[in-house]
Amino acid sequence: MKIIKKLNLFYIFITAICFAQEHKFLNYPKFDEADLKKTQSAIEKDAPAEILYNSMSYNVAPSGWYLVTKKFFSKVKIYNKKNAEEWLNIEIPVTENESLSEFQLTVYNYQNGQVEKTIVNKKDQLKENLVKGIKIYKIAIPNILDGSVIEYNYQLESNNIFNLTYYLQYNIPVVYQEYNFEYPVSMSYTFNNTGTNILKPKYSLNKNENHVGGGFEVFRFGYENIASVSKELFVKDSERYRGRVKPELTKYSTKYFSYDSAETWSKVADRLNNNDEFGAYLKNNVKDILPENIKTFYDPLERANKIFEFVKNNYKWNKKDGIIASQKLKQLIKTKSGSCADINLLLVTLLRDAGLQANPFLISTVDNGVLNIFSPNPGNLNMVLASVKINNQLYFYDATSFASKVNMLPRRDWNDFGILIEGTKGTDLSFSNTNISKKDLIIKANLDIGNSEITGTFTQKENGLYAIESYDEFDENNEKYNHSFKTEFNTNIKSIETKLLDNGDFESQIKFSSNTLMDVVGNKIILNPLLFLNAGNENFDQKEERKNQIDFISAFTREKKVEITVPNGYIIENLPKPKKIITDDKELSYNYKVEFQNNKLFVVSKVEVLSQNYPKEYYPFFKQIWKIINESENQVISLIKN
Repeated sequence: MKIIKKLNLFYIFITAICFAQEHKFLNYPKFDEADLKKTQSAIEKDAPAEILYNSMSYNVAPSGWYLVTKKFFSKVKIYNKKNAEEWLNIEIPVTENESLSEFQLTVYNYQNGQVEKTIVNKKDQLKENLVKGIKIYKIAIPNILDGSVIEYNYQLESNNIFNLTYYLQYNIPVVYQEYNFEYPVSMSYTFNNTGTNILKPKYSLNKNENHVGGGFEVFRFGYENIASVSKELFVKDSERYRGRVKPELTKYSTKYFSYDSAETWSKVADRLNNNDEFGAYLKNNVKDILPENIKTFYDPLERANKIFEFVKNNYKWNKKDGIIASQKLKQLIKTKSGSCADINLLLVTLLRDAGLQANPFLISTVDNGVLNIFSPNPGNLNMVLASVKINNQLYFYDATSFASKVNMLPRRDWNDFGILIEGTKGTDLSFSNTNISKKDLIIKANLDIGNSEITGTFTQKENGLYAIESYDEFDENNEKYNHSFKTEFNTNIKSIETKLLDNGDFESQIKFSSNTLMDVVGNKIILNPLLFLNAGNENFDQKEERKNQIDFISAFTREKKVEITVPNGYIIENLPKPKKIITDDKELSYNYKVEFQNNKLFVVSKVEVLSQNYPKEYYPFFKQIWKIINESENQVISLIKN
């Protein structure tokens, strides 16, 4: 009997310890002076800052539709202010359907043996900016010193029940962070943590709770000691490689509407086909929109291209994404402006009206994340393209980009996968950019020895992805685009003429002069024969091991040509030796050559990359070739008076 009592007491004791050690979520830490005295991160000793505590909480409550309350609390330690620039500002992105309801910031410093505290608790002290259609509230954190501890929290409210993703990794380490998610039992989510780096929580909890309004499903995840991730150059989207928590909605119901996730992409297609803003939109009468002479082109591809040009010339993208139309067709025709779905669904309808086999092609853009084709969730799709099938070959169009052409799409579209919607049939397809983009940089210049000046013309001619990107930048803000030449090439620009050519090439012609591109020493002139074109090369100088594939999105050729007229009586002291290098598989090549004939100096520097992406094992080859490029392009020559 005594033994049984002892065992019972031991069981109670162990149970008490287990409950005492149960992890507590949403337990925001109080200020601790010890945090101010920390001198380095225990996770990464050289980290310029670290996150001591992060807590993200999503609470979904039924309120007519659904109301999502997003609460965030963070505590950040600054070790080296100079190298932690990104963490000296707070940025809160607020989408179209969100509102910022709370904000508070506190900065702690330890000076003269005392703790000093600075508090900012007014929302109106946040500056509002608009970036790519997203409102961003921003504030420069005051009184930051080496050793400062920053605490801040905010609350957002929205009706967006789809995008509840939270990233777990940053460019500084994290001591502890948690993700909390509560939603009514009338809804259902699954967690899709696709990505290169899947992090497992140290603490987790899943239970049902009764709140005001009914039952709720509760998920909580806690993570400790997360190492930083460095951003690598030449990746489509660095976000896809960060650890994250991504809940995907699979079911919801309201008083007037219910939804269950589709098991296949064909079920997604069937639902879209029955949607007034998608299937019914494609059935609109468009017979009077297209000029008759466009419909009568005999060659189907030429006919499709003409219709595409018509839509591009008459309708402008308002920078809004989406896979269903945001307005009635009559309104689009009246305003000539609409979302990507408005414009490209109209394009599909016009192509069909002209007798072509056209269908919508739905994608997730690069900045929206790679599409998980094994999870048929329309919430992961955010853009519509138009497709045409001719002789069993698919051709793709995106009328939101004025400089794009058939199968030559903007960078944002090339995101590996898409869903072809053919009526009630949905098919996942992989697609990639097989075009070669080219950039020609051409200088014709004259040396004015008397004034120690070089004058001439510079032409930048681009096609393919280069042309699309440059034109889109120019179209958005031509003054800013033209000014970029001054900052990139550091020379005196007298005039700039920029235009989109009939063949789709984008060309900028610049007249320039400079007295900093050559040095006159006695009877000798010293200069770099590439003048200001020796700058602007890609950087392949990553010291740590490459982790991700190398992705340019387009194969490319870049050629620099310089022709300099030299005054009579001058000769070249020594010409740089030519350089020519090519990999065994002929994927990467570089050629550099300098010649002097009839008082003219000719320089060619040309690099060719034949594929749009490469495995990470290729990085040493890029590193080697770009080292040779930099060495070659930074050579100088001497002109001597004969």
